[in-house]
Amino acid sequence: MDRRLSAAIVAYIRDEGTALPGRHPERVPDAELRTRVEAVIHRLDAIRPDESARDLLTWADWQATAVAAESGDLAPEAVRALRDLLSWEWR
Repeated sequence: MDRRLSAAIVAYIRDEGTALPGRHPERVPDAELRTRVEAVIHRLDAIRPDESARDLLTWADWQATAVAAESGDLAPEAVRALRDLLSWEWR
């Protein structure tokens, strides 16, 4: 499990002042790590809802799990952050 990348994804998406997901590249100061995070986010951004997205949260969870697996086995908290970002953007 890539804990360093997972922690950076959570930091990138989560902001302590709000429960809403967002994009906070400044929260990942290491440029190389931020590039890796943004590559994962880019894969997430390429996903579009289809007929399987009737239940948005379930669909987003499945999609985030797939992206996490492709990205090197991310920690559950990173998968949740990706799911929240994806579902928020398509709500």
